[in-house]
Amino acid sequence: MKKGFTLVEMLVVIGIIAVLAAASIGSYSKITAKADKAKCQELVHNTATALTALFQKEGVWPKSLIRQQNGEIGLDGDAAYKLASYMSLTTKDGKLSGHDRFGVVTPWAANVIKNLGSKATESDVVPGGGTIADHRLRYALDLDGDGVIESVNVGGQSVDIRATAAVWCCGRDGKIETFTRGQKKDDVYSWTEGQTRNVNH
Repeated sequence: MKKGFTLVEMLVVIGIIAVLAAASIGSYSKITAKADKAKCQELVHNTATALTALFQKEGVWPKSLIRQQNGEIGLDGDAAYKLASYMSLTTKDGKLSGHDRFGVVTPWAANVIKNLGSKATESDVVPGGGTIADHRLRYALDLDGDGVIESVNVGGQSVDIRATAAVWCCGRDGKIETFTRGQKKDDVYSWTEGQTRNVNH
């Protein structure tokens, strides 16, 4: 005669499965968070490279980029259009279109735009914090050609950055931190701490 599992044995097995499932879900969320951060870092560096390449090719900064630089508006559809050929952005009739119509945004905002499709607006909330507009990449340019971008406002902090173009963005939380605090948090920068000087709060 075959003996079945007792109720206690079944509960023990279910408990073990639940513990293993909870542990794997926690690990999975950490892995996806790291992957999203790496994706965002790549986007920020590629954008800084595209801005530099544009300047090297044109010899001057386009007016639309100068008008919106230093993080006040960021790479919205008008400014980012100038980078279309360097970043494979979607264009139509002289403007960005489709997923790229909001400009260059973080992967978290890009997921929201993808899910909402044509209904997406700048004010749509991104899971984790902020709106699509908050998740737009910011940038600053070396306008005088001395190799330093002076007095860049990064989260309310003034920073001088040794670069031709500097790009940064918020992390998943949708907030831009000050540069020194942001280094320890989830914001993403195209420059390193060694490229900065005159960091003032």
